[in-house]
Amino acid sequence: MHTTANWDDYLYFLRVARLGSLKAASKSLKVNHTTVLRRINALEEKLDARLFERLKTGYVLTESGNEIFNQIDHIEEAFLTIERKILGRDIRYEGKIKLSTTDTLGQYWLPHYIYKFKEVYPDIILDIDIRTNYTDLTKREADVVIAAVNDHPDYIIGKVLAPIKIKLYASIDYIEKHGKPDSPEDLSDHKLLLLNEKLGHIAFNEWLKNLVPKSAIAVSSNMLTTLYSYARQGLGVAPLPTYVGDRDDQLACLMDVPEQFHHKIWILTHPDLKNTRRIKAFMQFMYNETSLK
Repeated sequence: MHTTANWDDYLYFLRVARLGSLKAASKSLKVNHTTVLRRINALEEKLDARLFERLKTGYVLTESGNEIFNQIDHIEEAFLTIERKILGRDIRYEGKIKLSTTDTLGQYWLPHYIYKFKEVYPDIILDIDIRTNYTDLTKREADVVIAAVNDHPDYIIGKVLAPIKIKLYASIDYIEKHGKPDSPEDLSDHKLLLLNEKLGHIAFNEWLKNLVPKSAIAVSSNMLTTLYSYARQGLGVAPLPTYVGDRDDQLACLMDVPEQFHHKIWILTHPDLKNTRRIKAFMQFMYNETSLK
């Protein structure tokens, strides 16, 4: 007789099935990969079935695994819908808000506003998740997203908080050694620090990639904060938001990125959560504060 699996077992199963690896699933669930492995092995033992093929390239569903996935995928969405609707009725100015944002926004733009928000709402806890990939609000990966985007899915609601101005920066040391480019065309003779293919959709990054030969790209990364650190060390020219680059005395602004390649800062949430008191308070606070700038 087999022990019945609980919903948490299936949650681990779904994450591995969707993401294709223990590492990605553990990061999504915020646990270590051995925990995910243990839960998957336990579920297979309970069901007396092999659910994944363990390949060098990742975890792939077996026929049994695929059958289970097709049966329970929609159940998770039902649970999440119920959870969002119940949370949406919460009228307290306390509790936790799961906030997802980017590395530069989270480290250099948001702290000022978070400090002021906490002065007004000390009982609301902000759990800030820094990420570069898409945050799925329908799956409760976050309650609120503050992101640098120019559009968003129709099923998400939100407002524009502020524009993001992008400029090119290099360290004083780099300029002394390599000179200062006077125009975008001059960038081909310099070393560029750019975002990699994981963020290939970013407009200003594509503009720069199309301007220079591949040999001009010294370093690429999925994080702007990495490019910022490398620019400070004199490795090359980096595109940075002005709220990062303009504050640093070690960097010099070389030129503006054309305005059509800039982005906007949006604050977003799921419609089911819009009347949750703490979420409504946070979103309205952020909108009011940024509109004064």
